[in-house]
Amino acid sequence: MHAINLTDGDITHRKEVIQLLKMAISQKWAFSYVRTQGKKVSSHALELVGVKANEGVFTVGYEPNISQMETNDPLMFRAQSGGVSVIFQSVLNIMPGEDSLSKASSLHHFDLPYKVACTQLRKTVRVNLEAITEVPVVLYLVSGALIEGSVIDISTSGAKFKVNQDLGQELRDPQVLDACKISLPNDKTLQTGAHLIGMINDAESGTSYLRCQFVHMRTQDEEMLDGFINGMLQQIESFAASSNS
Repeated sequence: MHAINLTDGDITHRKEVIQLLKMAISQKWAFSYVRTQGKKVSSHALELVGVKANEGVFTVGYEPNISQMETNDPLMFRAQSGGVSVIFQSVLNIMPGEDSLSKASSLHHFDLPYKVACTQLRKTVRVNLEAITEVPVVLYLVSGALIEGSVIDISTSGAKFKVNQDLGQELRDPQVLDACKISLPNDKTLQTGAHLIGMINDAESGTSYLRCQFVHMRTQDEEMLDGFINGMLQQIESFAASSNS
């Protein structure tokens, strides 16, 4: 299974929709449903429990408002992790044999959505490092294997890495990526958990570009990364000022 490209746009392929929902469960994305009452829109946290691909449904935890819905009633859902937000609409599906228990059931089933809209949240400054300095990175897979590469750009929420090999097979399942270690130019090392959210493989050149989100980052590492990014921005501004003088 290939990595989902979670850039701005829509996911409409059924297998990718299933993969996305399973990823949201395994990586504990923030999940919620959206209600509209008049002109007021509110978001309510909800647990995404599971996906039944063969039955064409996903399952969420009990919610009193949902228990009052009827079969085929539509509801909007939202999931977010790091710099990515997805939103989609689905309809309530009361499984055969559950009609008499639906109001008291501890779980609710919804049809798999036909379309999931993805948006990159641009709340953090992203610095392009490729033309400034080479920043090595080591990627750790859950199997214990290591992959070496370099950082193309970075923000406080994630980074884009370049690896001089085709990783189409090694990373066909995004969940095999576990963590990364970045060697910053100031002789400091940043090590944090990482989730693969997109990958482009160039088979002709044997190069892969990975878009990753940082997860489970320690406070001291967050401060280190923030200081590094601010320092790079100052260097860029100084260079631009001297070039224009």
